[in-house]
Parts: sequence; C-alpha cells; structure tokens
Amino acid sequence: MRTVAESHGTVRSINVKPEEVIFLLTLEDIKKNEEVNTLLRLAQKQLEIRGFTEHSFRHVGRTSNTAGNILKKLGHDPREVELARIAGYLHDIGNAVNRQDHAHTGAYMAYRILTGMGMDFEEAGEIMQAIGNHDESSGTAVSNISAALI
Repeated sequence: MRTVAESHGTVRSINVKPEEVIFLLTLEDIKKNEEVNTLLRLAQKQLEIRGFTEHSFRHVGRTSNTAGNILKKLGHDPREVELARIAGYLHDIGNAVNRQDHAHTGAYMAYRILTGMGMDFEEAGEIMQAIGNHDESSGTAVSNISAALI
C-alpha cells in the first residue's frame, strides 16, 4: 500500500519506505520545478526563432487556468480540476524539442517529470494522455482532463 502525502509536506505515516509514498502534486509544485521552467524557456526560444507567437509562461498560465476553470464550472472533483491545471501548464513543453509532434514528445516528458517528482502513475498517465492529445491535428478528447485542455 502506498501512502499519499499532500504536496511535499510532512508524511504522517511511520514505517513507510520512500518508494511507497506518492505526492498529490499541485500546480504550485510544478511551477517551482526548475526542469519545467528550463524546458518552457527553451520551447519559447525555439518557437521565437521559428516565428511562432508567444508559447511560454503567459500562454501556459492562461491555458492552465482555462482548463481548470472549465472543469470547476462543470462541477468536477477538485483533484481532477488540479490535474487539468497541471496538464495545461505542461502542455507545450514538447516544443523544447521540436514543434512537429510536440504533443507526443511533451506527453512523454511530462510523465517522466511528474513521476520523478513523486506523482502517482495513474494521475501522471491522465496528464500524459491529455497532453498527447491536445494538438487538434493528431489528438482527440479521451478524458475530462483532455477535453478541458483541448
């Protein structure tokens, strides 16, 4: 059995191995992650060179808020709302690699980062699917989170 800890605060269980602890990561945790911040800066740099509009912190912040607000207004569970916000914030990190297939690349990148930060595999997978399906040329809504992100 795995123990759930809110964010990266104190775990209130005894005799729990570190690999058994999962964290309910929040958008604020993601925003503080230097790897995420670096990838978003690299994505913006590449897109600027290629002549695309702004896709960095302003864009992902707005996308994050919109995706979360859609699910919140529809009465979805607060955790699902937070996952939609995280997906919105991370949805364009694949642009750090290349604009082509950025949704698919970003999905893999996000999953690795989130599980590395201690997120549950299921939640990280939901975010991965949403990011992997957010580009209208190759994706479709496969969940509430992905629908809100799209």
